[in-house]
Amino acid sequence: MNTEDKNIPNQLKEIRVRAKLSQSGLAQLIGTSSVAVDQWERNNTVPSRTQVKKITELFDKAKRDVRIQLPLTVLQNGSFASKGSTRHALPSSGQRNLFTEHQKIKLREAPATSILSQLKSGIFFGGGEQNIESIFASHHYPAKTADSAVKLEVSAGKNTYTYDAHTYHTKVPPQGIVEFIKYYLPEGGVILDPFAGSGMTGVAARIAGIDVILNELSPAACFISHNFTETISPWAFGAAVNTVLKATKKVRKELYSTKCRECGKDTEILYTVWSYRVLCLHCKFEFTLWDHCRKYGSSVREHKILKEFPCPSCGEILKKRALTRTDAVPVILGYKCCSKSQMEHPLNNDDFDRIAKIETGRFLLEGYFPKTNLPDGINLNQPKRHGLTSIDRFYTRRNLSAMSHLWKEINRLEDAQLASSLAFVFTSLYQRVTRLSEFRFWGGSGNTARFNVPFIFNEANVFVTFNRKAASILDHLETTANYYKGQKAVVCNSATDLGYIPDESMDFIFTDPPFGGNINYSEMNILWESWLGEFTDATNEAIVNRVQGKNIEDYKILMEKSLSECYRVLRREHWMLLVFMNSSKKIWEVIKCAVQQAGFIIERLDIFDKQHGTFKQFVSENTAGCDLVLHCHKPLRPIGPGEPKKHVPCRESILEFLEKRDKSIPVTAYLHVVRGNEADLRRLYSEWLAFGLPKNHELADFSFFRSEVTKILELGEGSVVKNG
Repeated sequence: MNTEDKNIPNQLKEIRVRAKLSQSGLAQLIGTSSVAVDQWERNNTVPSRTQVKKITELFDKAKRDVRIQLPLTVLQNGSFASKGSTRHALPSSGQRNLFTEHQKIKLREAPATSILSQLKSGIFFGGGEQNIESIFASHHYPAKTADSAVKLEVSAGKNTYTYDAHTYHTKVPPQGIVEFIKYYLPEGGVILDPFAGSGMTGVAARIAGIDVILNELSPAACFISHNFTETISPWAFGAAVNTVLKATKKVRKELYSTKCRECGKDTEILYTVWSYRVLCLHCKFEFTLWDHCRKYGSSVREHKILKEFPCPSCGEILKKRALTRTDAVPVILGYKCCSKSQMEHPLNNDDFDRIAKIETGRFLLEGYFPKTNLPDGINLNQPKRHGLTSIDRFYTRRNLSAMSHLWKEINRLEDAQLASSLAFVFTSLYQRVTRLSEFRFWGGSGNTARFNVPFIFNEANVFVTFNRKAASILDHLETTANYYKGQKAVVCNSATDLGYIPDESMDFIFTDPPFGGNINYSEMNILWESWLGEFTDATNEAIVNRVQGKNIEDYKILMEKSLSECYRVLRREHWMLLVFMNSSKKIWEVIKCAVQQAGFIIERLDIFDKQHGTFKQFVSENTAGCDLVLHCHKPLRPIGPGEPKKHVPCRESILEFLEKRDKSIPVTAYLHVVRGNEADLRRLYSEWLAFGLPKNHELADFSFFRSEVTKILELGEGSVVKNG
């Protein structure tokens, strides 16, 4: 850590004192999250170069007593609008409401057969074949690149309109990718992402004005990438959203109406909470779980769904996860009518009658919803055990009816680009409108990279959720997408064979490959792909998955093939950056071996600080933390094995690492949940891997690392600083 970095915590605190700002307010000024500011002030992590420059400017203003005001629109890296800004601050919102635009949108008499059929030509999305040819024609000569890898300390959070526009199982914040691109391609070039996922590399490249090829195995991910990297008129988008919602207005009222308990008028249901009925393991008494497993605190943050509670019949203590489920029943609904606040009430007889009418299927549009049967899978077997054996059963009958009407109207849009962008809104709903949406007292819905069927789930109003997600995507279109330059091509193809790309034609590779068996992408994408009508060919999916019959050796072979292709298409003396994290020693050894077998040299590892932990990191103590960036160099000529590096045993490596750190042990402060501060051993594990992997130190699983570090701290070995 240099002297400038060491001054950051004090500078941040002085800016806040002088400008009378909260951490949240300061985060708005810097263009980051309050979590990041808290970590920087604790000296747990450091900002990126761009953020340090911004902090230095603010500190200079604060010292000179220059008035510091919160901006209306917060931009990160000049282009990415932060959630710190509101819709009122966006460019066109001050002029008129885009969702009430009366621009004429043409509709087909008969809906199109498939959204993807309008976008794809062979393996190429959205004119990708022509774009590929144009990209190759524009880059005959190598672009200028960096001579060496340096410590960039990129810190980029998820609190931007672009990141929030459409969910995906894992995403790298694009404003962080921009910093890597600017360093490695200062004068432009062409970028490849062979495992493109949701297309964040493409977003970053287009912001930087650099041409990009996005290669991805999954049709759903390609669809998401294509739309994330498109530029479309916000006015036409808003008008199309308005057209579709207007066409579904009648069925919306039929599906989501109730009587306001306060004034007696018809009002719209915003959500309905459903609870499974369960059987006591001891006396077999059947009861509605919702009625007996709630505990209310003094604030919403303290409300809980209990994991253990007494049976209402026999009094025996029951563990929720071990209970046998029967049927799911609606227990409360929420609406906003004559009161200033949102109201919740139990359902009345009219509500139950409405649900009974919907359950007959009278509102379902046959042919406009999928009935895909779930195959066996790591993530698919859990919903199958609870009766969700096909995609249509993921939804309540009410929400499936609503989705079928929306899907029909989207497919009626004559303009293929508009149809694609509204289908993008549709797919952004993902798990939020299914039975997989776990109820939370504080609202909202998480989209986890697994198909967990909760005991108590939230049936969100599909039309309200669609409108809200359309607003998020509109924010992205008005801000980030408005700055796009450069060309892009999205290609649905395996990374193991990049035959459409000539040898040594790419100037930079940035990618976030599959992390072993962490996420089963082809399984998790089945929900999207069932609606889109095209499925992943998982033959070459690089993954550890027992249902697919793929073990760690199969994963190794597929990664070696993919990285060998990366080596082939990358220009000499240029760079490939891999974003990677896993808690398994074996997986790390596979990645290291695959990179080196391909011919790359791992020059250094850095932490990519995403500023927010994942859900899995909060609930699983064996889940590792921050992603690492492997800076891999393709040499001018292939290099032999050379002199073997000194082998350092694992425990010796950990102790050496801790003694050489010039910072105290990092601490995780939970700002949004009631939970005490904890030593951040997950981040420490990432730092240790970055320290030891390039030096050929013996690696370890995160569980072993956590145990050893705890012992070292308790024994006070060496000169390790304990407290954060």
